[in-house]
Amino acid sequence: MQRISEGAYRVGTTLPKELELAEELGVSRSTIRAALRSLQDAGMISRKRNAGTRVEAARPTNGPESFHQTLATIEDVAQYGVETKRVVRDIVEEAVDPELALRLGCSPGRTWVRVTSLRVSRTKSALPICWTDVYIDAEIGRAVKSRVRRYQGLIASLVEEDCGRRTAEIRQSIRATRVSALVAQAINVEAGMPVLEIERRYLDSKAKVYLMSRSYHPADRFHYESRLLRQNSSVG
Repeated sequence: MQRISEGAYRVGTTLPKELELAEELGVSRSTIRAALRSLQDAGMISRKRNAGTRVEAARPTNGPESFHQTLATIEDVAQYGVETKRVVRDIVEEAVDPELALRLGCSPGRTWVRVTSLRVSRTKSALPICWTDVYIDAEIGRAVKSRVRRYQGLIASLVEEDCGRRTAEIRQSIRATRVSALVAQAINVEAGMPVLEIERRYLDSKAKVYLMSRSYHPADRFHYESRLLRQNSSVG
């Protein structure tokens, strides 16, 4: 933990393998495994199959009800879908209003499939991580909605599997907002309290939005972190 906090291993980088750490620190592999479990429980690292152990935060972030997320690639967004569980509340077809139509790049009144769900952690408290509304292009939505309730990955991944529509780009925006009494009750916050809204628009290779998600996170149970790199090292 100290070496991560001091910057020896920066956020977004991958830790050496267990054997290398054991040799470097002069301890057994079992000691390293125990230390890594503690770091993972503290939200400072994540361990993913075939991806190694990645540093997620320079200091502990995980309270008993908190959720920490570090995203840098489309694959990271997909991994988030694997690490959490979706509890579907509703699947409906509806005509979108002018505000939604503007974000979706379509005409007001056009029909989209809306999937409303709660996200919960697979390993922590049963308190919801967020309320999510996913809007899917109607033609695609009708093709996949029979599988949505059972599918636990991202709906965009399901669309790719079943329809071949591949995500080329995700455009994300984050803002503070307030939610309805229905949403507030579902995510266990007081009505009228600010929450964090994360909107992600999924674009295909033709830069067309075919899916959009809006998630509403309780402010005290979510930590979001991103990593920014300088494009070139020249100064002046």
